[in-house]
Amino acid sequence: MKNEHQPNPLLVSIIGGTGQLGHFVAKHLYSRGHLVQAIGIGEPPKPGFLPEETKIELVDTSTLIIKQLAELLKGSDVVIHAAGADGRALFDIPAIEGYRKQNVKPIEDLIEAMKLIGSKKLIVLGSYYTYMDRISPDLRIPDYSPYVKSRVEQAELVMNQTPPDWEVGVLELPYIFGAAPGKGTLWNFYIDMIQTATEEVAVHSGGTACITMNQVGIAAANACELSIGKRFFPIGNVNLKYREIFEHFASVLGSKVPIKDKPAEYFLEKANKQAKALKSMGKESAYDPIKLLEWESLDFYITPSYSMNFLQFQEEDIHKAIQESVEATLKFESKGPGSLMK
Repeated sequence: MKNEHQPNPLLVSIIGGTGQLGHFVAKHLYSRGHLVQAIGIGEPPKPGFLPEETKIELVDTSTLIIKQLAELLKGSDVVIHAAGADGRALFDIPAIEGYRKQNVKPIEDLIEAMKLIGSKKLIVLGSYYTYMDRISPDLRIPDYSPYVKSRVEQAELVMNQTPPDWEVGVLELPYIFGAAPGKGTLWNFYIDMIQTATEEVAVHSGGTACITMNQVGIAAANACELSIGKRFFPIGNVNLKYREIFEHFASVLGSKVPIKDKPAEYFLEKANKQAKALKSMGKESAYDPIKLLEWESLDFYITPSYSMNFLQFQEEDIHKAIQESVEATLKFESKGPGSLMK
């Protein structure tokens, strides 16, 4: 690993670069003198959301053939993939086919396109569930989550099917807090639970790793500059019980309703109803509703020091990031529930 940052300007193409995390990655790349091409779908970002010099391309890269994708990425020194289907998606049974179409096939095409243009550095913003699967294979998470299975297949693809002289980093992201300018976040579900509660808010007894959007931006920008080889980076800032996360939300909202953690059995009836409703619709969610109860009673924690030291980012105030999430969600549109990349 280099001790100093890349001295020469890079052109970094970010697929999914017009989204929340794209703002932070682009901001930190431009602060080091690099250039960014932000590729996204939907409406163009509002003025000021991305640095003025950013080249913006609005195109669904999953619809492009490999030669078209190569042309779009031509000249890129680094490609960051920050797109795909997350844990909020619903697909027809079997959902793994939908997730593979969104999360695996685009990476297959991207690798081939990068070979055509001679670009040899790929960074994927993934999920910390792949990390949890590596350290706790006995949980068999991919067997009960088509979303996680697609992320595992995605990660295996970028590590095993890229040429040996490439640099590849998978940033495995947990719960993400913070807000980009002019946008809401995915956390309206938590806000609604607190604001509508009258006696208590019941939450799962486990916990999760947490990170801020700004830390993800710094980590991704540094990954572009540093010699990373081929590595997984489980990215964390602080580990919190779900009760503690809700308490941060409640504090920001000024709510005095107590937050109580409950065992998995407390939520079983609701999970069974959800499973039956999905089956009746011929749909499958990201996670088996019953198994998810088990996982959310566990502590899905990350040891932050490895990625912090390697990718050179510092601790940040998670309460401040949650405050930013709440304020932005109340002011702008909301699209929850869930985390940004989880």
